[in-house]
Amino acid sequence: MLPLRVRRICSDISSLKIQGARKIALASIEALYFASLDSRAKSPQALYSDLLLAADALSKTRPTEPMMRNSLHDTIRFVLLQTKKKGASVEGIRDALAEQKKEFFSHMQLHFEKICEFGARQIPQNSHVLVHCHSHTVVGILRRAQFLGKCPIVICTETRPRFQGRQTAEELASAGIDVSLIVDSAANTYLARSDLVLVGADAVTASGDLVNKIGTSSIAQLAYMHGVRFYSAAELYKFDPATRWGAPEPLEQRSASELGKPIKGVKMLNPAFDVTPAKCISAYICEEGIVPPQGMLQLASKILEHNKQ
Repeated sequence: MLPLRVRRICSDISSLKIQGARKIALASIEALYFASLDSRAKSPQALYSDLLLAADALSKTRPTEPMMRNSLHDTIRFVLLQTKKKGASVEGIRDALAEQKKEFFSHMQLHFEKICEFGARQIPQNSHVLVHCHSHTVVGILRRAQFLGKCPIVICTETRPRFQGRQTAEELASAGIDVSLIVDSAANTYLARSDLVLVGADAVTASGDLVNKIGTSSIAQLAYMHGVRFYSAAELYKFDPATRWGAPEPLEQRSASELGKPIKGVKMLNPAFDVTPAKCISAYICEEGIVPPQGMLQLASKILEHNKQ
Protein backbone atom coordinates (compact mmCIF):
# COMPACT_ATOMS: atom_id res chain seq x y z
CA MET A 1 0.00 0.00 0.00
CA LEU A 2 1.15 3.51 -0.76
CA PRO A 3 2.22 5.70 2.19
CA LEU A 4 -0.54 7.92 3.58
CA ARG A 5 1.13 11.15 2.52
CA VAL A 6 1.41 9.91 -1.07
CA ARG A 7 -2.23 8.81 -1.11
CA ARG A 8 -3.30 12.23 0.14
CA ILE A 9 -1.41 14.02 -2.61
CA CYS A 10 -2.88 11.62 -5.20
CA SER A 11 -6.33 12.42 -3.87
CA ASP A 12 -5.69 16.17 -3.87
CA ILE A 13 -4.53 16.06 -7.49
CA SER A 14 -7.50 13.96 -8.61
CA SER A 15 -10.01 16.20 -6.82
CA LEU A 16 -8.39 19.41 -8.18
CA LYS A 17 -7.38 20.61 -4.72
CA ILE A 18 -4.01 20.76 -6.42
CA GLN A 19 -4.44 22.04 -9.97
CA GLY A 20 -2.37 23.59 -12.70
CA ALA A 21 0.27 21.55 -14.54
CA ARG A 22 3.20 23.20 -12.77
CA LYS A 23 1.76 22.78 -9.28
CA ILE A 24 0.82 19.17 -10.04
CA ALA A 25 4.36 18.40 -11.19
CA LEU A 26 5.85 19.98 -8.07
CA ALA A 27 3.42 18.09 -5.85
CA SER A 28 4.22 14.79 -7.55
CA ILE A 29 7.95 15.19 -6.90
CA GLU A 30 7.19 16.12 -3.30
CA ALA A 31 5.11 12.94 -3.06
CA LEU A 32 7.98 10.81 -4.41
CA TYR A 33 10.25 12.25 -1.76
CA PHE A 34 7.65 11.43 0.91
CA ALA A 35 7.46 7.90 -0.52
CA SER A 36 11.20 7.53 -0.04
CA LEU A 37 11.01 8.72 3.55
CA ASP A 38 8.05 6.51 4.43
CA SER A 39 9.31 3.41 2.63
CA ARG A 40 10.36 0.44 4.76
CA ALA A 41 12.75 -0.75 2.09
CA LYS A 42 15.98 -2.32 3.32
CA SER A 43 17.85 -2.17 0.03
CA PRO A 44 18.28 0.38 -2.78
CA GLN A 45 16.49 -1.94 -5.21
CA ALA A 46 13.49 -2.31 -2.88
CA LEU A 47 13.33 1.46 -2.44
CA TYR A 48 13.40 1.90 -6.21
CA SER A 49 10.47 -0.52 -6.53
CA ASP A 50 8.48 1.41 -3.92
CA LEU A 51 9.10 4.68 -5.75
CA LEU A 52 8.05 3.10 -9.05
CA LEU A 53 4.71 2.17 -7.51
CA ALA A 54 4.26 5.69 -6.16
CA ALA A 55 5.17 7.25 -9.51
CA ASP A 56 2.70 4.99 -11.30
CA ALA A 57 -0.12 5.95 -8.92
CA LEU A 58 0.68 9.65 -9.28
CA SER A 59 0.82 9.52 -13.08
CA LYS A 60 -2.68 8.00 -13.18
CA THR A 61 -4.29 10.81 -11.15
CA ARG A 62 -4.60 13.12 -14.19
CA PRO A 63 -4.20 11.54 -17.65
CA THR A 64 -3.53 14.84 -19.45
CA GLU A 65 -0.43 15.97 -17.55
CA PRO A 66 2.83 15.34 -19.45
CA MET A 67 4.65 17.83 -17.23
CA MET A 68 3.98 15.55 -14.28
CA ARG A 69 4.90 12.44 -16.29
CA ASN A 70 8.15 14.00 -17.55
CA SER A 71 9.08 15.13 -14.05
CA LEU A 72 8.33 11.72 -12.55
CA HIS A 73 10.23 9.96 -15.34
CA ASP A 74 13.35 12.07 -14.82
CA THR A 75 13.22 11.62 -11.05
CA ILE A 76 12.73 7.84 -11.26
CA ARG A 77 15.61 7.64 -13.71
CA PHE A 78 17.74 9.64 -11.27
CA VAL A 79 16.91 7.17 -8.49
CA LEU A 80 17.74 4.22 -10.74
CA LEU A 81 21.17 5.68 -11.46
CA GLN A 82 21.71 6.16 -7.72
CA THR A 83 20.97 2.47 -7.04
CA LYS A 84 23.72 1.47 -9.48
CA LYS A 85 26.42 3.48 -7.74
CA LYS A 86 29.04 1.62 -5.78
CA GLY A 87 28.13 1.53 -2.09
CA ALA A 88 24.56 2.73 -2.70
CA SER A 89 22.34 2.73 0.38
CA VAL A 90 18.74 3.55 1.20
CA GLU A 91 19.75 6.56 3.29
CA GLY A 92 22.16 7.76 0.63
CA ILE A 93 19.45 7.63 -2.02
CA ARG A 94 17.04 9.51 0.23
CA ASP A 95 19.62 12.24 0.75
CA ALA A 96 20.36 12.42 -2.98
CA LEU A 97 16.64 12.59 -3.75
CA ALA A 98 16.23 15.46 -1.29
CA GLU A 99 18.91 17.43 -3.14
CA GLN A 100 17.38 16.50 -6.50
CA LYS A 101 14.01 17.78 -5.30
CA LYS A 102 15.50 21.10 -4.23
CA GLU A 103 17.24 21.47 -7.58
CA PHE A 104 14.04 20.62 -9.46
CA PHE A 105 12.02 23.17 -7.48
CA SER A 106 14.71 25.80 -8.07
CA HIS A 107 14.72 25.15 -11.82
CA MET A 108 10.93 25.35 -11.99
CA GLN A 109 10.96 28.70 -10.21
CA LEU A 110 13.64 30.02 -12.56
CA HIS A 111 11.63 28.84 -15.58
CA PHE A 112 8.53 30.54 -14.16
CA GLU A 113 10.36 33.84 -13.74
CA LYS A 114 11.76 33.69 -17.27
CA ILE A 115 8.35 32.98 -18.79
CA CYS A 116 6.80 35.85 -16.82
CA GLU A 117 9.45 38.22 -18.15
CA PHE A 118 9.20 37.03 -21.76
CA GLY A 119 5.41 37.07 -21.59
CA ALA A 120 5.15 40.53 -20.08
CA ARG A 121 7.16 41.91 -23.01
CA GLN A 122 4.47 40.69 -25.42
CA ILE A 123 1.74 42.73 -23.74
CA PRO A 124 1.33 46.22 -25.22
CA GLN A 125 0.62 49.25 -23.07
CA ASN A 126 -3.01 49.42 -21.87
CA SER A 127 -3.90 46.39 -23.96
CA HIS A 128 -7.05 44.30 -23.57
CA VAL A 129 -6.19 40.69 -22.72
CA LEU A 130 -8.65 37.79 -22.67
CA VAL A 131 -7.71 34.81 -20.47
CA HIS A 132 -9.35 31.43 -19.98
CA CYS A 133 -9.35 29.16 -16.92
CA HIS A 134 -6.60 29.53 -14.29
CA SER A 135 -2.88 29.38 -14.86
CA HIS A 136 -0.33 30.35 -12.23
CA THR A 137 2.03 31.31 -15.05
CA VAL A 138 -0.52 33.46 -16.86
CA VAL A 139 -1.26 35.30 -13.62
CA GLY A 140 2.50 35.75 -13.16
CA ILE A 141 2.88 37.25 -16.63
CA LEU A 142 0.08 39.73 -16.07
CA ARG A 143 1.40 40.67 -12.64
CA ARG A 144 4.81 41.29 -14.19
CA ALA A 145 3.22 43.42 -16.92
CA GLN A 146 1.42 45.42 -14.25
CA PHE A 147 4.69 45.88 -12.35
CA LEU A 148 6.30 47.20 -15.54
CA GLY A 149 3.56 49.83 -15.78
CA LYS A 150 1.80 48.31 -18.80
CA CYS A 151 -1.60 48.38 -17.07
CA PRO A 152 -3.29 45.48 -18.88
CA ILE A 153 -7.08 45.37 -18.95
CA VAL A 154 -8.08 41.74 -18.47
CA ILE A 155 -11.24 39.80 -19.29
CA CYS A 156 -11.54 36.40 -17.56
CA THR A 157 -13.93 33.70 -18.67
CA GLU A 158 -15.51 32.07 -15.63
CA THR A 159 -14.55 28.64 -17.04
CA ARG A 160 -17.29 26.20 -16.20
CA PRO A 161 -17.97 23.79 -14.64
CA ARG A 162 -15.32 24.36 -11.93
CA PHE A 163 -15.21 28.16 -12.35
CA GLN A 164 -11.40 28.38 -12.28
CA GLY A 165 -11.66 31.75 -14.00
CA ARG A 166 -12.99 33.22 -10.78
CA GLN A 167 -9.71 32.33 -9.07
CA THR A 168 -7.81 34.04 -11.86
CA ALA A 169 -9.95 37.17 -11.52
CA GLU A 170 -9.49 37.28 -7.75
CA GLU A 171 -5.71 36.95 -8.00
CA LEU A 172 -5.45 39.64 -10.67
CA ALA A 173 -7.72 42.01 -8.74
CA SER A 174 -5.55 41.55 -5.65
CA ALA A 175 -2.58 42.69 -7.77
CA GLY A 176 -4.40 45.91 -8.67
CA ILE A 177 -5.12 44.86 -12.25
CA ASP A 178 -8.25 46.06 -14.06
CA VAL A 179 -10.16 42.78 -14.47
CA SER A 180 -13.68 41.73 -15.44
CA LEU A 181 -15.38 38.32 -15.34
CA ILE A 182 -17.63 37.04 -18.14
CA VAL A 183 -19.58 33.87 -18.85
CA ASP A 184 -17.78 31.53 -21.24
CA SER A 185 -20.33 32.04 -24.03
CA ALA A 186 -19.52 35.78 -24.13
CA ALA A 187 -15.94 35.16 -25.26
CA ASN A 188 -16.62 36.05 -28.89
CA THR A 189 -18.19 39.39 -27.95
CA TYR A 190 -15.10 40.45 -26.01
CA LEU A 191 -12.57 38.93 -28.40
CA ALA A 192 -13.60 41.45 -31.01
CA ARG A 193 -12.26 44.23 -28.77
CA SER A 194 -9.22 42.36 -27.39
CA ASP A 195 -5.58 42.82 -28.37
CA LEU A 196 -4.50 39.30 -27.46
CA VAL A 197 -5.49 36.04 -25.78
CA LEU A 198 -3.26 34.53 -23.11
CA VAL A 199 -3.75 31.00 -21.79
CA GLY A 200 -1.72 28.36 -20.01
CA ALA A 201 -1.03 24.84 -21.24
CA ASP A 202 -1.52 21.31 -20.01
CA ALA A 203 0.25 19.63 -22.92
CA VAL A 204 2.00 20.47 -26.18
CA THR A 205 2.19 17.90 -28.98
CA ALA A 206 4.85 17.20 -31.59
CA SER A 207 2.75 19.00 -34.23
CA GLY A 208 2.64 22.14 -32.08
CA ASP A 209 -0.98 21.64 -31.06
CA LEU A 210 -2.04 22.80 -27.60
CA VAL A 211 -3.99 20.71 -25.10
CA ASN A 212 -5.62 22.93 -22.51
CA LYS A 213 -8.83 23.49 -20.56
CA ILE A 214 -12.01 22.72 -22.49
CA GLY A 215 -13.12 25.83 -24.37
CA THR A 216 -9.58 26.91 -25.27
CA SER A 217 -9.87 25.61 -28.83
CA SER A 218 -13.09 27.54 -29.46
CA ILE A 219 -11.54 30.74 -28.16
CA ALA A 220 -8.40 30.20 -30.25
CA GLN A 221 -10.37 29.67 -33.44
CA LEU A 222 -12.47 32.76 -32.75
CA ALA A 223 -9.29 34.74 -32.11
CA TYR A 224 -7.92 33.46 -35.42
CA MET A 225 -11.10 34.62 -37.14
CA HIS A 226 -10.83 38.08 -35.56
CA GLY A 227 -7.10 38.41 -36.23
CA VAL A 228 -6.30 38.52 -32.50
CA ARG A 229 -2.94 37.14 -31.33
CA PHE A 230 -3.15 33.96 -29.28
CA TYR A 231 -0.35 33.03 -26.87
CA SER A 232 0.11 30.00 -24.65
CA ALA A 233 2.47 30.08 -21.67
CA ALA A 234 4.06 26.62 -21.57
CA GLU A 235 7.18 25.25 -19.91
CA LEU A 236 9.01 22.86 -22.20
CA TYR A 237 8.32 20.06 -19.72
CA LYS A 238 4.70 20.22 -20.93
CA PHE A 239 5.77 18.72 -24.24
CA ASP A 240 4.60 15.12 -24.59
CA PRO A 241 7.45 13.14 -26.21
CA ALA A 242 5.13 10.20 -26.97
CA THR A 243 3.38 12.33 -29.59
CA ARG A 244 6.56 12.24 -31.70
CA TRP A 245 5.63 8.68 -32.60
CA GLY A 246 1.97 9.33 -33.30
CA ALA A 247 0.56 8.60 -29.84
CA PRO A 248 -2.42 10.88 -29.09
CA GLU A 249 -2.42 12.96 -25.94
CA PRO A 250 -5.08 11.45 -23.65
CA LEU A 251 -7.96 13.83 -22.93
CA GLU A 252 -9.38 13.45 -19.44
CA GLN A 253 -13.11 13.02 -18.93
CA ARG A 254 -14.20 14.39 -15.56
CA SER A 255 -17.08 13.14 -13.44
CA ALA A 256 -20.58 14.14 -14.55
CA SER A 257 -21.25 15.15 -10.94
CA GLU A 258 -19.37 18.39 -11.64
CA LEU A 259 -22.19 19.45 -13.97
CA GLY A 260 -24.82 19.60 -11.24
CA LYS A 261 -27.98 17.64 -10.59
CA PRO A 262 -28.57 14.74 -13.00
CA ILE A 263 -31.45 15.02 -15.47
CA LYS A 264 -33.47 11.89 -16.08
CA GLY A 265 -32.83 10.44 -19.53
CA VAL A 266 -29.94 12.85 -20.25
CA LYS A 267 -26.28 11.84 -20.59
CA MET A 268 -23.93 14.24 -18.82
CA LEU A 269 -20.61 14.68 -20.65
CA ASN A 270 -17.74 16.52 -19.01
CA PRO A 271 -14.51 16.63 -21.07
CA ALA A 272 -11.78 18.49 -19.19
CA PHE A 273 -9.57 19.40 -22.16
CA ASP A 274 -9.62 20.07 -25.88
CA VAL A 275 -7.00 20.41 -28.62
CA THR A 276 -6.15 23.74 -30.23
CA PRO A 277 -4.58 23.39 -33.70
CA ALA A 278 -1.14 24.90 -34.15
CA LYS A 279 -2.36 27.18 -36.95
CA CYS A 280 -4.45 29.14 -34.41
CA ILE A 281 -1.50 29.73 -32.06
CA SER A 282 0.64 32.82 -32.62
CA ALA A 283 3.42 31.55 -30.36
CA TYR A 284 4.28 29.68 -27.18
CA ILE A 285 5.91 31.59 -24.34
CA CYS A 286 8.43 29.24 -22.76
CA GLU A 287 11.56 29.54 -20.64
CA GLU A 288 13.67 29.81 -23.81
CA GLY A 289 11.69 32.74 -25.20
CA ILE A 290 8.90 33.19 -27.76
CA VAL A 291 8.63 30.08 -29.91
CA PRO A 292 6.35 29.40 -32.91
CA PRO A 293 4.31 26.18 -32.63
CA GLN A 294 6.44 24.53 -35.31
CA GLY A 295 9.58 25.09 -33.21
CA MET A 296 8.39 23.40 -30.02
CA LEU A 297 9.22 19.85 -31.15
CA GLN A 298 12.91 20.48 -31.76
CA LEU A 299 13.42 22.73 -28.76
CA ALA A 300 11.54 20.59 -26.25
CA SER A 301 13.14 17.37 -27.52
CA LYS A 302 16.57 18.94 -27.10
CA ILE A 303 15.84 19.99 -23.52
CA LEU A 304 14.35 16.62 -22.52
CA GLU A 305 17.28 14.71 -24.04
CA HIS A 306 19.75 16.98 -22.25
CA ASN A 307 18.05 16.25 -18.92
CA LYS A 308 18.63 12.52 -19.44
CA GLN A 309 22.40 12.99 -19.51
